[in-house]
Amino acid sequence: MHKFKTVFRQVYLKNLRSGAFIWMVLAPIVIAAIGGLIGFFIAKSQEDVTVALVTPQTELQPALNQIKVADLKIKKSIKTEAAAKKALSQDKIDGYATVRTVKNNLQVNYISRTDSQSLPFTELNAQFTQLNLQYQAQRLKMSSAQLATLLQPVQTKQKSVSFKDGKQVARNDNQRAVNVVMATATAVIMMMFIMSYAGMIASEVASEKGTRIMEIILSSIDVKTQFLGKICGIFALILTQLLIYAVLFVGGRSFVNQIIAKQYPQIKALLASLQLPSFWSTQILITIAFFIIGILTYTVLAAMLGSLVSAVEQVQQVITPISLFAVFAYVIGLMAANGTDNFIVKVTAYIPLLSPIVMPVRLATEAAGTSEALISLAISIVVMILLYFVSLTLYRANVLVYSDGNVWQSMRSSFNILTNRKRKN
Repeated sequence: MHKFKTVFRQVYLKNLRSGAFIWMVLAPIVIAAIGGLIGFFIAKSQEDVTVALVTPQTELQPALNQIKVADLKIKKSIKTEAAAKKALSQDKIDGYATVRTVKNNLQVNYISRTDSQSLPFTELNAQFTQLNLQYQAQRLKMSSAQLATLLQPVQTKQKSVSFKDGKQVARNDNQRAVNVVMATATAVIMMMFIMSYAGMIASEVASEKGTRIMEIILSSIDVKTQFLGKICGIFALILTQLLIYAVLFVGGRSFVNQIIAKQYPQIKALLASLQLPSFWSTQILITIAFFIIGILTYTVLAAMLGSLVSAVEQVQQVITPISLFAVFAYVIGLMAANGTDNFIVKVTAYIPLLSPIVMPVRLATEAAGTSEALISLAISIVVMILLYFVSLTLYRANVLVYSDGNVWQSMRSSFNILTNRKRKN
């Protein structure tokens, strides 16, 4: 146990203080902070669109003065097309609309600048359509009651539902957007962790082997103890990074709810309409389990592959297959996050090395139920345990084998060593 603690502490503390780990922790935070600040300042700096509504027919002017569109400022002081053209040339307005009657129907011509904000054509067209109905009602001498009936909007009701464990559950569009964001974030974070920590453990093994210090270490420590100590040290780093993010998430959520939401009512209303899963919800716990099992599986595999090379410079060569596998799982995960749930997505959700990314995404988008996720998780756990013993066996066989050949030659040499040992036994 003392030797295990020594290896564990050495791997954990060395990498904890390394610049690579610090950047690995800070990079997502920095990227998220920059993205949030950019979005905040863009939203803050955006001004209302300014337009002028003019008409050569004075009888239409009172009706135009009644038009109101959200986030649209109408310059009522501009009443002629000549004044509107001058204001547009001086960049005082973003555009203008000329309204006139042609064959007993309203005709609207929009003029806007290419270097200004876009006009809300959909909202303006809706207002002019209603104005045209009023104009036609007056021309046809319809009563107020008839006009009210004519302008009566169609009554529609919209309801979004999902099915959880065979039961229909009501959902809103905002909730679906949150599910998609959570699913996409899950796929992105999983891929980042897998590629980062797989490379870290492979470099850890290759650096000791390349400097020939492995021979000294293994003269006093059993291979199994050393292998397990390295895996657990990397696992402790993963938990440390997750703990940091958990603390920041709780603090950030409190900051948004208590400060940002109070200053911006629209954000408060948006947060109130969302149903974010609690930390102890089944979805979050299963996602965390997939997260841990997935990264451990890739880490064990990377440690075994790292023992195949004789120098750190060759690490990228052995890590490439793992990286490609993770990228493939990431692509499938993005497909699932965007609502695709075809045969490929469903099958890969049960294939180890792919399922830790794909299944949590299907779970977040409610394409898969809890029972399906637990079955996939059980398969991943069994495969991880089997892969651990296979990796340990290959690690023991080739950790002291030095070769100038490629990875496949090293792999073949490892199998030859294992075969010879079995024959001797």
